[in-house]
Order: sequence, then C-alpha cells, then structure tokens
Amino acid sequence: MMDSVDPTRAALLLMDFQNYGLHPDGYWAQQGLPTWPALAYQAIEPTARVLAAARQYQHPLVIHVGAMWRPGSPEMNLSIPVFARGPDRSVEGTWAADFYEPLQPVTGEIVILKRSISALAGNELDRLLRVRDINTLVLAGIATNFVVEGTAREAVDRGYRVVVLADCCASVTEEMHDFSIRVILPELCHVSAADEFVRWLGE
Repeated sequence: MMDSVDPTRAALLLMDFQNYGLHPDGYWAQQGLPTWPALAYQAIEPTARVLAAARQYQHPLVIHVGAMWRPGSPEMNLSIPVFARGPDRSVEGTWAADFYEPLQPVTGEIVILKRSISALAGNELDRLLRVRDINTLVLAGIATNFVVEGTAREAVDRGYRVVVLADCCASVTEEMHDFSIRVILPELCHVSAADEFVRWLGE
C-alpha cells in the first residue's frame, strides 16, 4: 500500500510521546507496571528514524499530538476509568506534558493538543488536514490500543487512508500491543514498520 501513497498528501502523526507517559519520573512509570516504560522505549528509536526521514525529505507533513488538559482537567471525561485514575497527569505548561526527547518538535512543526483518546477528537486537526489536502495518515504513538487504535478508527470513519507503523507504537503489555496490531488494526488500515516507511520515502 505504501507505494500507492502520495507523500505530499500524507501526514505523520506522532502521538502522546510525552514525559508523563515515557519518562522514568512520569505518571505511568509510577503506577507499578512491571513492563512500563521499558516496552515504550522499544518504540523510541524506530520513531526517531521515521521522524528524521520525514524531516530530511520534507514530507510527509509532521504533526506532534499531545494529550494535555487545563489545570483541574475540566475537559477530561472522568467517566473513563483510565482517566479517572489520574486526572492531573498531563497539565498544559508542565514538564509532564512536554514532549519526550528525542521526539520533541522543532521550529516550524505543527503541535496539536487533544483532550481525549483519539488525536481527532475535539480539536482542529481534521480541519488542518483537509485545508492542506491530506488524505493519508501515518500513525506512531503510545499506547497502541488507545491513541493509535482510537485515531485509526476515527480517521477511517472520516474518510482518510491510514498506515500504522507497528514498531513505532507500544502499550503497557505486549499482549495489548500485539492484539491491536495483529487482530484489530489490519481490519482498518495498512500495518507497516519504520524500515518500510524510510525505504518508501527514499524511493
């Protein structure tokens, strides 16, 4: 499928690569999950290569998406258990909400804030993509079965083509990641990898 994608009409979405989720001092690292953030770190190097390639070739359009809430998290849906357990995990303007090294935005790259699970929920991302004539979304993010799967589901409903870079994603357990990558996402989109993305751009 990658060969049929026009890179000038594609956007690379790097989603939720933030300190609260990835840093050893962040929220998720403090939850006592034995596999986290070690599993997440496996996705950092492939994602950094993908980002470097997009910057080198100046396409696809690079967009950084971060989950951030105002102080007190008034926009957070606290009926969702995963949110209710830690409503102040990623407050705008705090260290926790900052993007994790080495995936921080550089000058000129677009940053989108989201207030829920999908990168397309309740913000200006969809309009931004449409005014730029983007028809394909390439997804990388943490966690696979939350922001990546949620964004893929909403994106295909909105008419976008979707590519998920499997090794640029991770979840809190291997089982969650694998189920999403092997069972759910292939029914919605094309599942690819960092090497295929870099090779595609080079060609």
